[in-house]
Amino acid sequence: MQVMRRIAVLLLGLVLATPGAQASEPVTNFNVVLLQPSDVLEARVPSVDALADYIKAVQGALREAVAGTEAQEKTRQSVGGFVVLAVRPGLQSKVWLDFDQLLDLQVRKQIALKVGAVKPFEAREGPVVFALKVALWDGKESRRVAPLPAEWKRNAPAASASAAAPEVGALVESIWND
Repeated sequence: MQVMRRIAVLLLGLVLATPGAQASEPVTNFNVVLLQPSDVLEARVPSVDALADYIKAVQGALREAVAGTEAQEKTRQSVGGFVVLAVRPGLQSKVWLDFDQLLDLQVRKQIALKVGAVKPFEAREGPVVFALKVALWDGKESRRVAPLPAEWKRNAPAASASAAAPEVGALVESIWND
């Protein structure tokens, strides 16, 4: 429980330390959404600092990707949503985007390329899954609490009405395409 409190405090600090909703900021960070139970995160995240460093690097890559698109003026979309990340053992990471409106294809590719190139921390015992709740170009914060990327919806194993939804780490592993 102590580790989770440290993670929560550190993540709050990361959000508060990043640029807010100022005019013409490419990215506004609202919060970090932890998509797994605390006991799973405690077992899989090697340290709070490793997670924090990774999140800071991802935020920088996201900002660079959004601000650095070739047709920047044409692709300036004000939109809110999520950048969903999974890190698994072997220094592997995967990025999914889940925005409230359809995002320009060039911007999507740039985000996936830049964020996907960030070296992840070494996860233990399985994937660590979380999301950054963000807005691009002064977009409004998404009203949704958590993401559900289209790829997850399309590729998730079918569940019966009586069956429980799979744990997000298991879902991610089942649809991870290298």
